Amino acid sequence: MHKLIISTFLLALSTTNYAACNSAITRTAPDSRYQLLNGDTEVKDTQTGLIWQRCSLGQTWSGTSCTGTAATYNWTNALQTAKNMGNGWRVPNIKELDSLIEQACYSPSINETYFPNTQSNWYWSSSPVANNSSNAWIVYFYDGGDHYDNKSHYHYVRLVRSGQ
Repeated sequence: MHKLIISTFLLALSTTNYAACNSAITRTAPDSRYQLLNGDTEVKDTQTGLIWQRCSLGQTWSGTSCTGTAATYNWTNALQTAKNMGNGWRVPNIKELDSLIEQACYSPSINETYFPNTQSNWYWSSSPVANNSSNAWIVYFYDGGDHYDNKSHYHYVRLVRSGQ
């Protein structure tokens, strides 16, 4: 019976999406940096002045968390979807997207208080690769690394707009 309880606990723990954070590293994206707006569906970064959608595209804010399945898009569709949203929403450039990285955490490497249920995976930026027009920059929210990928591949998206 004891083994069953331990096994059940470990299984539940392994399926929970919580970041692992190193308390010895100073937080780069602490709670004090953010402010909730618009019924808690948007997050203002007081350091950059940018306003972020709290949930990844495809998810909705339930009042306590981002629910539903985050959608993936190829680069062109991500840009078009952002444009169709109106209100100044857009796919962030690579520097803007990098500004969300929480260096003290991984899986995901983002402030989960303000951006819950973020996928520990690749997210598109709007920044094309300078020497290869087929590729654009992406951020890996598992560990915060940058890379580039072919624009035809599918990745997650979080939208941003300029502060008001």
